[in-house]
Amino acid sequence: MSYEIVTDSASNLTRDLLEKYSIHMISYHVSINGEDFDCYDPDRDYAQAGKDFYDKMRNGAKVSTTLVNTARFEEFFRPLLAEGEDVIFVGISSGLSGTVQAARIAAEDLSEEFPDRKVIVIDSMGASLGEGLLVIELSKLRAQGVSIEDAAAWYEAHKMDMNHVFTVDDLKYLQRGGRISAAEAIVGSILSIKPVLQADDNGKIIAYSKTRGRKKALKEIADQTIKHIVKPEDQTIAIAHCDAPEDAELVASLIREACPVKDIMIRYYDICTGTHVGPGTVAIFFMGKGRSLEEPSESLIAQGLKGIKDTAGKLIDQHSGKLSGKLVN
Repeated sequence: MSYEIVTDSASNLTRDLLEKYSIHMISYHVSINGEDFDCYDPDRDYAQAGKDFYDKMRNGAKVSTTLVNTARFEEFFRPLLAEGEDVIFVGISSGLSGTVQAARIAAEDLSEEFPDRKVIVIDSMGASLGEGLLVIELSKLRAQGVSIEDAAAWYEAHKMDMNHVFTVDDLKYLQRGGRISAAEAIVGSILSIKPVLQADDNGKIIAYSKTRGRKKALKEIADQTIKHIVKPEDQTIAIAHCDAPEDAELVASLIREACPVKDIMIRYYDICTGTHVGPGTVAIFFMGKGRSLEEPSESLIAQGLKGIKDTAGKLIDQHSGKLSGKLVN
């Protein structure tokens, strides 16, 4: 079956994977201290670029990202369609970005110019390697002769089983993105609160639990993987990190010790999506039965909430803020 697979740089696929599976990448742009760059550049060392970028964030660089607009999608898709190819595009969750909507508008516009060609746009309802792992599976289906329609249907049928679980190291990046208030960031940082977050059924990021301390948060994301993964012996799971290679390896070792997973892929976190979670983030992606994780232990909840309740009142007076009652909205 002849069709092209396109994804955005939020899928976190590196050059070796793109070439191995014949996947096209359309890149977001990131601004670092007012200078624009492609988030993905095939001629740039992916890991070194990630390390340099997250070091700049640690040193206070001003960073921002822009989505891929409709005109850019049309420019990217048109040559593929002109060559007689159909296209599947898989983009970052619509719960996080307007990219998929821009791609759909482009597909509709191009349908008039290429009435005999198909452009199927898929909302991954995820990001990073949660998106990327399933894009790789699309390529494998294509190699098996599966039609573009059936491949797209397979993605739609399985995407909500792809779990995204992660923890951040510094709350200020969640605060900058509007996910927590300044007061919450202050309290959480003083108490060493480390939220564990996940992608929900709406493709949005929500808080799952809160822990006291980094190692407990890392253990929690490993534990949730071990408890919730389906048929681990058949799965390659993935870990993405924002310049925290030792922590990523720790999570991988905890999983390997307890779970017969087929393989674990570890990559630097794509710098576009990494902008919004910050240096030190560690995320894990695996297939489960839906996205409903095991209930966190009572001790984990108590560790986070009790500290906040005991300390918040005093700190609010000092910092003239208000707590909403939850660390992460």
